[in-house]
Amino acid sequence: MSHWHRVAALAAAVALLAGCSQKTSGTASTGAAGSSGPTSATSKPSTSAKPSVERPKKVDLTGVDSCSVLTDAQKQQFDLTGKPGRLPYPTHPEATLCSIGSSDFSYGLAVAVITSEGIEMYAQGVESGKAATMVVGSFPAVLSEFPGALPACFVGLDVADGQLIEVQVDGSKLPMAELCARATNIADAVIQTISAR
Repeated sequence: MSHWHRVAALAAAVALLAGCSQKTSGTASTGAAGSSGPTSATSKPSTSAKPSVERPKKVDLTGVDSCSVLTDAQKQQFDLTGKPGRLPYPTHPEATLCSIGSSDFSYGLAVAVITSEGIEMYAQGVESGKAATMVVGSFPAVLSEFPGALPACFVGLDVADGQLIEVQVDGSKLPMAELCARATNIADAVIQTISAR
């Protein structure tokens, strides 16, 4: 299955789980909590298929729950106050997709800890220019945009050979640049949490 088929399947699953497409009143603001733009530990994306840095260390994800990669304080920082929901990851049966919505329903987060495939699952997207390599919290990463019915931005974190953490931020009320800024910032927080294990 190609990367884009995976992305579409995941976006559809998250939309179902999080209900992020429901209509609410109010206006989303780019000044919301957790939206201060990419962190200083993050480099600009590159279109090279090879990660631009080596991992500072290996973080084995065996037995790590997708809903445990953000602390309660981090969730609050990003206004992720909804009750986490769980679904199987559409293309990786061993993985659980953890989905959390923001308090104002302006965006949703989905995180998957994948232990059966590494960052190479993004190689086709990087080579075609539809995804780009970057660095998040000193770890190699890949950023990918999905401008579908429910726009989404994905950050794949390369934490060990054959393993990765995928962070997806989606929402129809925010521009793609804001979705990607939030995804990158949340991915950086995930790195902080798992690196402390």
